[in-house]
Amino acid sequence: MSDSPDELCLFAAEPLDRASELRADADWIAHRLADERSFIVPLYKGDPLIVGDKAAFLSAAARAEFPREAQTIFLGLRNDRAYFALDASAAGDAETAPFAAIGRYTALREAAASLSADDLAVIGQGRWLLDWHRRHSYCANCGGSTEMGEGGAKRVCALCEIEHFPRTDPVAIILAVHEDSCLLGRNPRFPPGFVSALAGFVEAAETPEACAIRELREEAGVVLKNARYQFSQPWPFPSSLMMGFLGDAESRTLKLDEREIVEAHWVSRSEVLAMLGGAGRSDLRLPPRFTIARRLIERWAQG
Repeated sequence: MSDSPDELCLFAAEPLDRASELRADADWIAHRLADERSFIVPLYKGDPLIVGDKAAFLSAAARAEFPREAQTIFLGLRNDRAYFALDASAAGDAETAPFAAIGRYTALREAAASLSADDLAVIGQGRWLLDWHRRHSYCANCGGSTEMGEGGAKRVCALCEIEHFPRTDPVAIILAVHEDSCLLGRNPRFPPGFVSALAGFVEAAETPEACAIRELREEAGVVLKNARYQFSQPWPFPSSLMMGFLGDAESRTLKLDEREIVEAHWVSRSEVLAMLGGAGRSDLRLPPRFTIARRLIERWAQG
């Protein structure tokens, strides 16, 4: 099932050519980083610098304003201009980080509501990679120090020379439907009234479809059939790939695992459509527009 660019889940756009055939050349990376036409995306603990209502894409010359040791990751090319993510986290706080005077380092979940799909994809990729590099300074094989390679596309152990690549955690998220209603639940971490589709991490040797069916059975006691893949979304909080499904429930009987789901509701299509329009149930709140859960709910309700 294909989607037009306007229908893509946010963070899922691919505006950059990752230039995998070029980034292995350290001299090419250095040349691009010195090119005044290149862009730097500064991130403070993964959060972008927002100026007005737009993300700041700084000239490569701005690199001189950051500490020399600040990590810089090559993200890709667009119109022959290179994009790099730069970690500004060495600053004591977001207010004193370089270039904070021209804007504000803003929580990415907050900024996502106003940024373009292309900008979010670039920022999400930078956040994902910088977080992975911060957490993988040492080799899982021998414990030796690792060094960044290919502009940030991998790390290489200085002792055993094993290559390590950025981690992706697969997640199946599924909207269960029964007749003309869908199942929405609240995780204990969610604020009161905030409900969403149910999700869980794919386990070893498990398909995403099997994971979706298992999670609904474990978390809500719902028996599913016909789990149908819809679309996916990179989710840089910190490194998940969300794979969205619709599935048919055999009944509306619920048996909640309250460690995972503290409340769940079968909500009718008419109620969901009203909520999408800004009306409807005052006791429930749908996920924000930049989430794959919201896209699943919209596709089912409007389909």
